[in-house]
Amino acid sequence: MAAEGSRKCQTCHGQGVVPAEMGPMDCPDCGGSGVLPGRDVLVEWRIAEIERVHSGSSDEVAPHVRWLAFELRRARRALVQVMTLSEELDGENALVKRVRFVANDALGLYEPLAEPDSTKSK
Repeated sequence: MAAEGSRKCQTCHGQGVVPAEMGPMDCPDCGGSGVLPGRDVLVEWRIAEIERVHSGSSDEVAPHVRWLAFELRRARRALVQVMTLSEELDGENALVKRVRFVANDALGLYEPLAEPDSTKSK
């Protein structure tokens, strides 16, 4: 599958482990699976890492990072709800397909087959 090959972890070359001083350890990028998770998981991992790095700082940046992470997660949850609601609507409607495509483009939950053609006339 082309999608699986493109998701192969480049850090561990698909092996799931990387060398460390104390011996092999699970790859931090793929969690030991050898395949990168979906973009939604990667975004959450990145948000959590940024929060972790700034959580111990006593400067004025930490509360701003927490606020930004909260807002990003809230916006992503809203887009998931938009996608869910669009599934409940008429699936053949061109506008519904377009809304679903745009929300998925931002979230990266599914591999899109092709962008709906918005230039077709009805």
